[in-house]
Order: sequence, then structure tokens, then C-alpha cells
Amino acid sequence: MRRLGYALIRALGWIVTLAQMRLRVVGVERVPAKGGVILVSNHLGVIDPLPIGLRLPREMRMLAKIEIFHRFVLGGLARMAGAVSIRRGESDREALQTTLDLLKAGESLLVFPEGTYAHAPKPVGMLPLKTGAAWLALRSGCQVVPVGIYGTERVWHWSRGWRPWRRPLVHVAFGAPYVPQAPAGVSLKVALQAVTDEMGHRIAALLPGEYRGVQADAWGSGAVAKTAPPAPRLSG
Repeated sequence: MRRLGYALIRALGWIVTLAQMRLRVVGVERVPAKGGVILVSNHLGVIDPLPIGLRLPREMRMLAKIEIFHRFVLGGLARMAGAVSIRRGESDREALQTTLDLLKAGESLLVFPEGTYAHAPKPVGMLPLKTGAAWLALRSGCQVVPVGIYGTERVWHWSRGWRPWRRPLVHVAFGAPYVPQAPAGVSLKVALQAVTDEMGHRIAALLPGEYRGVQADAWGSGAVAKTAPPAPRLSG
């Protein structure tokens, strides 16, 4: 039943995407075809999962704030897509264990480490990352694929220039997969922050400067030179 629901969501997603945006995707071949994998992306708006997941050759699960499941339409769509509910702003051990089990079962999981996105008129740059994705990566041992997305902040956001007759250009770039390693001889808290920082650097490497937000200072100082490989080229 879940596969049927996912197929329906995917079909609806293509309709929405074609009607609402022009999509450019690079690097999707970098996503492992099988085995547990965590996709970690910056977050710009509610529609972000659609352009990220549509070109993937495999099903993608995701974390969604529990409030979405209380909405009639969005909640139904989230359940059909196999999303996992999580309580924002608190330690949701049950949700983290569920996602850990999914990864160990070989699933692909999309996580937005920022936990939220900046609403207009705030700038669209990256916000500080939370450490939940780093915990999942270290506990599961799965590969992590950084994802950079931009342009979705203009989809369905009137104050950012969206109009029903316009189709903003949306870019999605998938970075090289890697397996995070915790620094030796440090506390769990320090290790989680170090892995989280590396995730942020790798995501920022896939974005134009104005979308890097809190990661911009690290880029300006040259601190990310060793942790962020060259990004795939975006065109269009």
C-alpha cells in the first residue's frame, strides 16, 4: 500500500512541479542506488522535498514536523509518502529510533538539519544546523549525501515574488556521498557538533554565496577547504 501511495505522490509531484517551477537537477547519479543513505539538505520552503525527490531513482522517506500530520490534506499526503513525524524543539527519541531502523533496513531518508526555514522578509541563507542528522549518521554508519537547493523560496511565497503565472527556476545539486567520522578522544556532544559542522560545509558548497547564511563566515575564512569537495556545475 505504501508503494502505491508513494507512486501517487510522485505522479502528483510531477504535475505540481511542471506547473509551478522550472527544475534543474545535477549530480543525482551520485546518490547510492541501494543501501541506507541520508540526504541532508538546506531548507527554503514547504515544497523542497518535491524537487529533491522527483529525479531520484529510488524511493525517499523523510522527516516531517508532527504538526503537518494534524492537517487534513498535508497529513494524508505525508502518510501516503511514508513520512516520519518528529517533534521540533525537543528530543524525540522514538522518531529518531524509527528513522534509524529505516536506515538499517536500507531506506533512503531526507533530513533538513536546520529543522525549519527562514520566512520572508528574513534572508534565505542557511540557519544553524541541529545535531539530529549527525546522530543518525554516526549511529547508522550510513553514507550521507549533501544536497543544495535554491529557488524554491519563490514558489508559493507571494512576498518573495511568486505569482501563479510564473514558474521560478529551481536548482537542486547532489554532492558526493561520504561517511562521517567522529573525531577521536572527544565527548559525544563535541563529536556531534563536528559532524554537523561538516554537513553544513558540504551543503553550503552546493549553494551560491547568498544562500550560505551562517556558513558564509566559514567559507570566508577558508575553514571549509578540506571538508567541502568541488560542487557539480549548475546550468540553466
